[in-house]
Amino acid sequence: MYIHVGADVSLPAEWIVGIFDLDNSTGGSTNTVKFLARAEKNQLIDILTPDLPRSLIVTINRVILSPVSSATLRLRWEQGLGQNRFRSHINTYKDKNG
Repeated sequence: MYIHVGADVSLPAEWIVGIFDLDNSTGGSTNTVKFLARAEKNQLIDILTPDLPRSLIVTINRVILSPVSSATLRLRWEQGLGQNRFRSHINTYKDKNG
């Protein structure tokens, strides 16, 4: 399953470690600020918008600043999981019933 994270970029769901709301992730946490500074220093940040990003996506090897809200990304994730479960049930039915 792939999740569209903005700017014509889709990621395999299994690559995503976490999705965070930037308004709530950076307000007061020195650890978050240090994490982002280290990622930027190591050139591991991809910025998908020229505007203020709305979410922070941590993947297995990159940090992505996305214009898509964390709530929308969560909804896409859940809808994708539902479709995968539906496909799984269809395939199970086909296997059992030919």
